[in-house]
Amino acid sequence: MDSVQQITGDLIIQNLYNLQTVSLGQLNSTASLKILNNTNVYKVAIPKLANVADFQVITNPNLKELTYSNITTVSNFQIIDTYIASLGAFSASSVGNIEVLSNTQLTALDFSAVKKTSGYINIANNGRASNITFSQLTQVGGNVSFGNAATLDISKLSSVSDDFSLYQNSFKNLSIPALATAKKSITLSQNLFSAISFPLVTEIGSSLDIINNTNFKSISSTTFPKLTSVPGSVVISGSLDNITFPSLTTVDGQVQLSGSGKLSCDSAEKSFARVDSLNIECDLKVTSKDNDNSSDDSSKDSGSGSDDSSKSSASRTSVAAVLGGVVAIVAACL
Repeated sequence: MDSVQQITGDLIIQNLYNLQTVSLGQLNSTASLKILNNTNVYKVAIPKLANVADFQVITNPNLKELTYSNITTVSNFQIIDTYIASLGAFSASSVGNIEVLSNTQLTALDFSAVKKTSGYINIANNGRASNITFSQLTQVGGNVSFGNAATLDISKLSSVSDDFSLYQNSFKNLSIPALATAKKSITLSQNLFSAISFPLVTEIGSSLDIINNTNFKSISSTTFPKLTSVPGSVVISGSLDNITFPSLTTVDGQVQLSGSGKLSCDSAEKSFARVDSLNIECDLKVTSKDNDNSSDDSSKDSGSGSDDSSKSSASRTSVAAVLGGVVAIVAACL
């Protein structure tokens, strides 16, 4: 199939156990390209591919080489469960969905050309020292989820239309200086950062969850300095020495506090003194006599997390093969 340049329908390569290589040397455009569940494929070469609506490379566990030169137009981009160590160039500025999961050798994820998405971004469980770059990203039309990253740059992100989640990341500092709108929940769970900052966030559309971030001891006056309203719950757990929300006046749900540290329940309740009709459940255990909840650890507004400082579905449907309509290469599964 090296001579094929354009497919107006779909190209599906699926369930071919003995397949080892895929070469599409001249292909530059197709409605969709799906390479799914090919256990022994180790090389895929599509060096001229530029335009594809739906790009899925999913569950090819021995795939080490995935070659594409420069994707300029794509709606859905998914690379899941492969052994690749690098991505090709990606220059599309507007995308539907981006999902890159469980590629254990992949450490550089450069999406610096992307300015907005109409759907979700879900990136997690890649290489242990993975570096994620969305340096031009301003708007996300769906949810945002980043996990297991060593560095993260989302310095221009200003609007998220669904949930925003960070979990199990290893960078030490986090600042998102441009984010003003979080239309649903913000969740920070099991990260290793010691300082975080959301300087422009005034309202959260649903809940705020800050859970078991091992090195994060203080929610200071610089963490959420302008946050005024949370229509859902506020759940905070971990080793806590200080909680400060200088502008918070409304929490429609329950405030739930748990963990251990220098912070007592009495001091914590005073931190929410501005909140009308406060409904708080507190299970904080003081582990130090030095109960000081007035310290304000600040973080620099660098716009990124660093070491130094799914809502998705993959079609598994096999279809008949017709060039110009749909091209499918499928092994029967009994």
